[in-house]
Amino acid sequence: MKISKMEKQNSLEDNLRRAIDSSSIVTVMNTNGIVTHVNQKFCEISGFAENEIIGTNLLMLRSGVHPIEYYDELWATISKGEIWTGEICNQRKNGELFWNKATIIPIKNQDGEIIEYIAIRFDITNQKEKENKMEETLMKLQKSNQIIEEQSKKLVKQEKLVTIGELAARLSHDIRNPLSIIRVSLENLKIIYGKNELETKHFDRVERAIDRISHQIDDVLGFIRKEPMRFEKTLISEIIADSLDSINLPDRIYFEISKNDFEIYCDKKRLSVAITNLILNAIQGIEGKGTIEIILEDKGENIVIKIKDSGKGIPSDIIEEIFEPLFTTKQQGTGLGLASVKSIINGHGGKIFVTSPPTVFTIIIPKKGIDNNLDDPHF
Repeated sequence: MKISKMEKQNSLEDNLRRAIDSSSIVTVMNTNGIVTHVNQKFCEISGFAENEIIGTNLLMLRSGVHPIEYYDELWATISKGEIWTGEICNQRKNGELFWNKATIIPIKNQDGEIIEYIAIRFDITNQKEKENKMEETLMKLQKSNQIIEEQSKKLVKQEKLVTIGELAARLSHDIRNPLSIIRVSLENLKIIYGKNELETKHFDRVERAIDRISHQIDDVLGFIRKEPMRFEKTLISEIIADSLDSINLPDRIYFEISKNDFEIYCDKKRLSVAITNLILNAIQGIEGKGTIEIILEDKGENIVIKIKDSGKGIPSDIIEEIFEPLFTTKQQGTGLGLASVKSIINGHGGKIFVTSPPTVFTIIIPKKGIDNNLDDPHF
């Protein structure tokens, strides 16, 4: 008995349909997106009965994982007669989520018009769960590595600080004595030989070198030694004056200082050291000719001191690190100056932060001594 071509074609189509039905989730929709057919596999996976799905637009399956634009793009693709392939997260009848690898095929008639869409999907929920677990594991490993790296950096810093402390304690006395002798000798030489501008410039260079060495020693000792604060009443103008008097001020840098004056309860010497550090930092930031503003503001229970310079500013990639011990971008310096400033301000119950450009260091300090209940410093 001969089998016709039509019978062979129908048999092949039946076999393909059975193969697809047994292995895939199949949905047929009309051009309006209304479901006209689902297979048994769809019902098993989704938990919906056939009569609950036929005639609907499958909105009940949406999980909320994908934005509305995801579905808009899908429909725009198949509406043009193109095949769409991708992953979709659906929701079962009981609320559980399941993932599908989907291919949606537009079916056309002889005139090339779309008459329906067939969606063939494969359940990939287990695969997605494994991927998610792997991602979680990788994130945990990355976090662990980050913690280990941070702890290693802290240990290295602590070891460096210990070494610096031991070295500073041994050398500070030995260095300060010769520096004092050099400074006195320099003053005598200035009296005897400082008669013309060229000689004066040479003496000034030596004096600045002495000041720089003394300042670096103070940076180290001020940060390493945790001496108790000695609070007393003083005027903020006196602290600013003491700071300026301790610095060899460049001729080409102009200072603008607020005329406001307030009484404050503080460790006058330590706070003066902090202000001195910030002024020196501003001088170094200008690198030549410019302006430094010292702004004083009364904020009720607190005093605000701002030191602003006309330099090029602090690079954004390092501004968060400048108060860290041993961090420096300068060839000269210990990397402890700003860390020491922060330590002094914290010891007064105050806060310090910086913005740039222009570079503005802002100190907020209570008038009446330590008060750790300061408001957010960003007024």
